[in-house]
Amino acid sequence: MVMQPSFHTALLGGLLHSLQNVPNSVPATILCPSTFLRSVFVTNRNDHENNPLDPNFRIIKSIIAHLQERSGRTYFKVDKSTALPSIHKSNYSPISLDVQPDLMFCSPGIPLNMGSQRLFTKIIVKLKRHSSRKSTISNLDRARCCVNDEFDLYPSDSTIWKSLRSTDINRLTRNFLWKCMHETFHVGTFWDNVPHLEHLGNCPTCTVPDTMEHIALECNVPGQKIIWNLCEKIWNLRYPLWPKLHWGLILGCGLPRFRTNKGNRLRAKERFFTILVSASIHLIWKLRNERVLEGKNLTDTEIENRWISMINSALKRDQTLTNKARFGSLGKTKQIVLETWSTPNMRCRTIGRKARGF
Repeated sequence: MVMQPSFHTALLGGLLHSLQNVPNSVPATILCPSTFLRSVFVTNRNDHENNPLDPNFRIIKSIIAHLQERSGRTYFKVDKSTALPSIHKSNYSPISLDVQPDLMFCSPGIPLNMGSQRLFTKIIVKLKRHSSRKSTISNLDRARCCVNDEFDLYPSDSTIWKSLRSTDINRLTRNFLWKCMHETFHVGTFWDNVPHLEHLGNCPTCTVPDTMEHIALECNVPGQKIIWNLCEKIWNLRYPLWPKLHWGLILGCGLPRFRTNKGNRLRAKERFFTILVSASIHLIWKLRNERVLEGKNLTDTEIENRWISMINSALKRDQTLTNKARFGSLGKTKQIVLETWSTPNMRCRTIGRKARGF
């Protein structure tokens, strides 16, 4: 069975491998650095055992069958001192596990009374095979490879799609990134199959295919270079190194994981990168449409002021979301907002004369 590599699948795979090689009559104590295993097999067992949509459903059922087959007692203990080995990605080696549960100790599927119409509908939709767009598959792979090269991560397709729905990104920008991933915009090669309009597929300034990647990173028309330089400038006010941008990294702007020397995640830094890149690429697209469709040619100062206004709008949105009573689970804590935006050396006036709000 092929499973997406993650912390949880590693724990489940290790537990299944142990149960398959330990005599059933011997008492066993399972030590885990998190509460995940105890939650799955003790606290919230019914929720996980009866959720076929869980990507780890088969291995969970197999583990439950092994647990019920055992005559010796099994204990789950949370031990924070149990450190996981640090292994470089080049040392990863796939292992083969038999996840077929023994039907003597575990029934296949879920009881009918544990399901709902909503759950069964999702299962039916999942069982139907839909052909994926070639452009979508290509963009998913590009996002995955760029994030892997830059941050040593290898996100699954579901993780990439989930990152596009991050609440750190405003709704209109989320929709824009989703369309970019599917290449639904009428640019570039789209016009190759439209008779007498093939010329619209080329950039009038650069005379090359006017793809989204070209618009975002390569076009010589004033806009994208100014905006990315501003991003690097404001980033360097807080952090030393601005990542080298590629189209795949822009599509996966919600995926990067920044860490301290001790391995702790820098969530404020991750949020700042996500907000900065997602808002900037959306602004580049808006400016391109204003130039091509409406004939507006903005000056460098006007582009700079538009970007500063966009950043201040993102800050204001974050400030508004600190109202947990109003926004509930979608709200942000004041602490994370302050960590994202505040620093003694960060002042918008260093970027543009009209900047305010920091």
